[in-house]
Amino acid sequence: MQPNQPNRTPANSAPPFSPDSEHPTEEQRKQDFLVKVASPRYDRGGVSGLKRYAEGKVDASSAHLYSTSEARKLIELGIEDRMKVKISDHYNALVTGDSDMPPSAPLRNLVTARGEEVKDLSGEVDPSNQLSYSPAAGILHKYEMALLYVVKTCSAHCRYCYRLDLFTGKSGKPLAQLAAVRDYIDAHNEAAAANHGFHPETGRPTLREVLLSGGDPMVLSNTKLAAWLIELAEAGISTIRIGTKELAFFPHRFDDDFFGMLDAFNEAYPNVRLVFAVHFTHPDEFLIRDDEGAYVTAENDHRFMWLAPVENAVEQLTRRRHFISLENQTPIIRDVNNDAHVLKILQQELYAHGIGNHYYFQCRQIEGHKAFAVPVEECWQLFTDSQRHLSGVEAHARFVMSTEQGKVEVCGVSGEPDDGYVVFKWHRNPGAAAQRGQIAIARRNPQALWINDYQDRVFQDPEGLIGSTE
Repeated sequence: MQPNQPNRTPANSAPPFSPDSEHPTEEQRKQDFLVKVASPRYDRGGVSGLKRYAEGKVDASSAHLYSTSEARKLIELGIEDRMKVKISDHYNALVTGDSDMPPSAPLRNLVTARGEEVKDLSGEVDPSNQLSYSPAAGILHKYEMALLYVVKTCSAHCRYCYRLDLFTGKSGKPLAQLAAVRDYIDAHNEAAAANHGFHPETGRPTLREVLLSGGDPMVLSNTKLAAWLIELAEAGISTIRIGTKELAFFPHRFDDDFFGMLDAFNEAYPNVRLVFAVHFTHPDEFLIRDDEGAYVTAENDHRFMWLAPVENAVEQLTRRRHFISLENQTPIIRDVNNDAHVLKILQQELYAHGIGNHYYFQCRQIEGHKAFAVPVEECWQLFTDSQRHLSGVEAHARFVMSTEQGKVEVCGVSGEPDDGYVVFKWHRNPGAAAQRGQIAIARRNPQALWINDYQDRVFQDPEGLIGSTE
């Protein structure tokens, strides 16, 4: 498999700005940084939409994903009304076997559309009622940090995507705009500063951390991504997260020009930390497999060998640990990674390469979620089994649900399915986080796919975490 290389365009050739004083203005700092940013175009290749498959207008390797008749049937079923089909060349090669490795069934199930997706479209148009926490267009300010929707696409599309409503437009969520974001941060922090560091209406603290999300911010050009970094840094944000699956979908995006931009940003804003919230779902996304599909170990080494483009990108990021951190999070998805051994390898290998294990999620109640969701208690058991022989530092991840009430950790499941209990804890709580750490206990429900499936069996819930149908 030959990697797609960026089609380069000339970097900005203007001379660097030389401020007249030792205290340059905000605009001068921005100019001095942006002039150093090279912004090539990146060719991810691949196919977007089922029409080309239906018309037989794809190359031989892409044709392995859908036959013309399969593509036509999926179009008739309205699959792309739910989620448009999209895949990069890099990921297509991993899925189809055009990468000098056998085809990967888990990765195929991650990105290829199946008719079962639209058999039951029950679910939430706006998962967890996120719009109720949106104080301005494209901004989600639910916890102490804020999330910004900065783009509406990725290099490939996961069929279980949590941002399904953003991609389809069904919930009406717009993208964030730089000026409006800056105005919101300034206003929020001014109000918090005048009230002992907490906003007088919401109880949220001074806003110091922001997550760039979407879609995948890494599909943006270096120049556009740099503009977001600058604006947030100038607004006083001290930690900027970048949520991305690009290390799996198109690792070649992490090239010298990108790292040059990051280094220039760190030079200009040394007190701002970047956190890459990466999204590896299965070890097949980064490990080398032999002809039988087994992971390959290096000679005289018990560690598995990584795909060179991914390993190189991760190594470059971890070399910059003085201002960059990496944390992985992923849902547990049926026929993709609902296997304890797979989850164990995922956690071990990521930690060994400097990537923290952050969250494992219960599949959110998006439209069509029943085609992907594994029951809560089964997921908890898989997650627990995956950590049985991990070290303490490898096993930092939590198994959680992102609910309207906040992030809920599934702390434990005990007893038999017909008379046992499940313990939930408010891991993160909206607003002033007054209920953080509180617990709720419900009788088991082996068929439950979400926390509301326990509402008729609440045993203890003084803070209303689960609620009741009574």
